[in-house]
Amino acid sequence: MKGRNILVVGAGMEGTKRIKSLSKHDCKIIIISETVNESLYEIEGKNNPIILIRRKIEDPNILNEFNDIFIVFASTNDPFLNKKIIEKAREKGILSYSIDDAAASDFFFTSIINIDEIIQVAISTSGKSPLMSKIIRDRIENAIKNIIGKKDTDNIKIQEFAREHVRNYIENQHERREFLYSIVDDQEIQELLAKNNIDKVKERIINTLDKWEDNKSR
Repeated sequence: MKGRNILVVGAGMEGTKRIKSLSKHDCKIIIISETVNESLYEIEGKNNPIILIRRKIEDPNILNEFNDIFIVFASTNDPFLNKKIIEKAREKGILSYSIDDAAASDFFFTSIINIDEIIQVAISTSGKSPLMSKIIRDRIENAIKNIIGKKDTDNIKIQEFAREHVRNYIENQHERREFLYSIVDDQEIQELLAKNNIDKVKERIINTLDKWEDNKSR
């Protein structure tokens, strides 16, 4: 959703939950609502691009006033109006989600276990029970965080760094993949990561790639 325009119609308690979730995804949020849940002001004015339009919503044709909308959230307190908003969004080829009818929506929300903003594990009941998604997430979250630790997230950061640079040195895709695997298997690199010496790891990766290029040119 990064950089996309998201339209939220209705900003009551349920709508505000979705807005808070959306605010973490670097998207532009447009809210139309006559009333606004007070907790929404906790995120308004921060680094989130939020446009709030105070207006009573009575007609799904309000969607015609907006262009380049990626997703529409129908979150009014009127189930019939939400249904009409969903229908109008589909008519316009826009993805849609209804807070009171997950089955009629184009996608489901998942309950997320977030590890250092790097690893996300999603729990889904396919929209059948958001409550049970949360309960199951709470039940297994600590177990997963005990399995996946800082060493794993540091390896992800290093893999990202290596992938950005390896393309400039190694043309063959199979050889690139072998090089990335070798980083995980390199005992010295793993010991440096354990000591939180990421800069040294990056230096070692660049030196190894330089040697790779030198050997290739001979």
